[in-house]
Amino acid sequence: MYDEASSLFEIHEPTPAPNVLDPLPIKTEQIQAIRDAFEKAGVVNQDDRKALIESVVVREVASLRELKAVDARRILQRIEGLRRPKSTSTGSAWDNREEDTWIDKL
Repeated sequence: MYDEASSLFEIHEPTPAPNVLDPLPIKTEQIQAIRDAFEKAGVVNQDDRKALIESVVVREVASLRELKAVDARRILQRIEGLRRPKSTSTGSAWDNREEDTWIDKL
């Protein structure tokens, strides 16, 4: 009976479950997409590339392989922003709107 009573109070360490919140590592296709985007944007200097990537992920990165899959989309968006021509604002937000409103269609 003593053995049975003591087993009621034994605390077993549960095996830790894998953390499903850990981001997945970057995929080879994502790495290639980042490299291609840098080429299209004309960013060829490795220091410039590293600075841009680190500004997006807000941590030091020694290699593209250290990135996570979720980082790739944000990095690609930032690189795309480099390629877009900056539009000059010559008036108010109303004057610079891109779409016609119902008033414009009258």
